[in-house]
Amino acid sequence: MKRGDRVSWNYQGTRAYGVITSIGGERATIPTRSGGSVTRVGSQDDPIVRIKSESTGNAVIKKRSELKSAPRR
Repeated sequence: MKRGDRVSWNYQGTRAYGVITSIGGERATIPTRSGGSVTRVGSQDDPIVRIKSESTGNAVIKKRSELKSAPRR
């Protein structure tokens, strides 16, 4: 997986899709729409991946192991 690749992940029982904006780091935090924050902790073998959601346009952070490659639209 690399920047610009389309990926999918499981979200509330359905598949969500987005495009990778960056890969790397072992810890990342992003703000939520409700004013909170989400933090992910990865590792060198399972780094954090930043994604732009196709459905909402919001930033998403996932560990690489949570993602599957998806075909381009």
